[in-house]
Amino acid sequence: MRILVIGINYAPEIIGIGENTTQLCEYLVSLGHRVKVITAFPHYPEWKVRPAYRGRLFMRETINGVSVYRGYSLIPRVSTRALQRILHDTTSATSALIIGLFLPRPDIVLSISPPLQGGAAGYFLARLKRSPFILQVKDLVPDLAISLGILKDNMWLKIGKKLEMFVYSKAAGILLICQGFVDNLKAKGVPERKIHLLPNWVDLNQIKPLDRNNNFRKTNMLQNKFVALYSGNMSAKQKLINVVSAARYLLGYEDILFILAGGGPQKKDLQREASSEENIRFMPLQPAETFPLMLASADLLILNQNSGVIDMVIPYKMLVYMSAGRPIVASAHPDSETARYIRIAGCGIVVPPEKPRELAEAVLALHNDEKMSTRLGRNGRKYAEGNFDRESILTDYNKYFIQIAGLKDQPSKK
Repeated sequence: MRILVIGINYAPEIIGIGENTTQLCEYLVSLGHRVKVITAFPHYPEWKVRPAYRGRLFMRETINGVSVYRGYSLIPRVSTRALQRILHDTTSATSALIIGLFLPRPDIVLSISPPLQGGAAGYFLARLKRSPFILQVKDLVPDLAISLGILKDNMWLKIGKKLEMFVYSKAAGILLICQGFVDNLKAKGVPERKIHLLPNWVDLNQIKPLDRNNNFRKTNMLQNKFVALYSGNMSAKQKLINVVSAARYLLGYEDILFILAGGGPQKKDLQREASSEENIRFMPLQPAETFPLMLASADLLILNQNSGVIDMVIPYKMLVYMSAGRPIVASAHPDSETARYIRIAGCGIVVPPEKPRELAEAVLALHNDEKMSTRLGRNGRKYAEGNFDRESILTDYNKYFIQIAGLKDQPSKK
């Protein structure tokens, strides 16, 4: 098949939606499909275009067999301001539409949402090229923007809701990553025949339980520490000030160390807030070769969410945490998809969001009960093996694309 993918994030971005999209595209290429991606210049999670890509309006490159076309998008200084985010998403979608006009007809157009504007661009290109249009929903917008306070009850919100329903109505198929998303779209009147549940995945051969006392722990002088690790983006969605506040409650425990590894628009503010705390350490994003070792060096893994986040997002890091075989402490709404998955898997402790004392108490509970920690970590790994295996899920993606394209023969993996 000739597959055109439109998404605002792609490699070399190594966290978030970009990482997932990259893995999907490279897998499809490994099956013999010809995949073209239209995306923005890499900027996430720092919200700054990386130096090697600056000063360009357009470029084409090939990454592991995938043809990647990049176009200009306005990168906001503050990613939580509605107008700046709207301009960012709209300029990216406009670039995608222009680039797509010059590309040959694909058998399928796949748009990754967010942003919804990219979905609209995908639909218009699909119609012009007379190709099926598929929408893959990673976060529910504008619901998420409302919960984070980015969108208020104004003109932009009304436009966002109309755009959402427009894109849903035009898609031949809508791929959703969890049951909460399915329920959300059904409640909005989206026909069930369009909805297809395909979860995110993890490479279980890369992310797996490893020796706790590995080189990462030794190199970073963590031998005598009980490590509570957060890894990923640092933005309004995570609201990590809650973790900083929780750490203060445990200052009397000299062996407990909180590590916040990653980047994002709130990292500098968090560093300033935690500058006097001896039990908090910040680290950069880790490359693929050391990331599994960092997870393995932790005694527990922290998931923290804004209190307004319920069914409109499911963090990819939760799947990764489960795969690493370490217990999870999640500060999340009890009705959220995050809390639901952790309860089903029996892989961690869920505490109310934005309640730092209760988060601290959960960390302390695992600190004092090694058997419980081991049991929860083992449960998470078992659940990941049964539900998030990369090869199995990506095989289902391929079958679905072939079905939508109306093809009969499936290529075999090289």
